[in-house]
Amino acid sequence: MSASSDSAAKPRRAAVYRLWDSEGNLLYIGSAYDPDHRCQAHRQQPWWPAVTRRTEEWHAGRRNAYIAELEAIAKERPTHNLMGTLEYQTPSTEKVQRRNELAPLRGRLTREADLLAARVTRESRAAGASSYEAERAGKLAAIDFLEDTGLFDGAVKWRRRQVAYDARRHEEEQRDDS
Repeated sequence: MSASSDSAAKPRRAAVYRLWDSEGNLLYIGSAYDPDHRCQAHRQQPWWPAVTRRTEEWHAGRRNAYIAELEAIAKERPTHNLMGTLEYQTPSTEKVQRRNELAPLRGRLTREADLLAARVTRESRAAGASSYEAERAGKLAAIDFLEDTGLFDGAVKWRRRQVAYDARRHEEEQRDDS
C-alpha cells in the first residue's frame, strides 16, 4: 500500500473550537476543518471584540466534530450560539419548507443513485474493467442520474470534485508503482 493510499483512508481532521472572553465566559462553540479560517467569518459578529481566547479539540472527521459540537452546545450553553440550543427553531422560510417537502423524494433518489452506482460498478467489473475504472463508471452514472433530477446541484458538484480527486490520486499511485 502506498503512502498516498494510507493517508486517503484516514478521515480529514476537524476541530471543535470554543471562544472565550477575558473573564472565562464561553461565548461560542463551533466546528471546522480550519478554525482560523472559520474565525475570520466570526470577526463580523458584534460579539467578536470580546473574544480573548480560543481552545480546540480535534476529531477524526467532520461528522464526529459536528456531533461533538452539538453535544457541547447543548451541555455548555455558550452565550452566542443559537443553533443547537433548545430555543432554536428552524426558520419557516419558503426555502426551508420546500427542502422539508422534498426530503423524502431526495432520500429516495439518493438511494436509487447509490443502487445505480453499485449496479454499474458490478457490470463494469464483469465486462473486464479494473476496480478503479468500474468504480469510477459507477460514480459517474450516479452523478448523471442525480444531475438529471435537477434537485442535487450541490451534491453533484461535490461528487464531481471527489471523482476528480480520486482520478488525481489514482494517477499518482500509478506513477508511484511504475
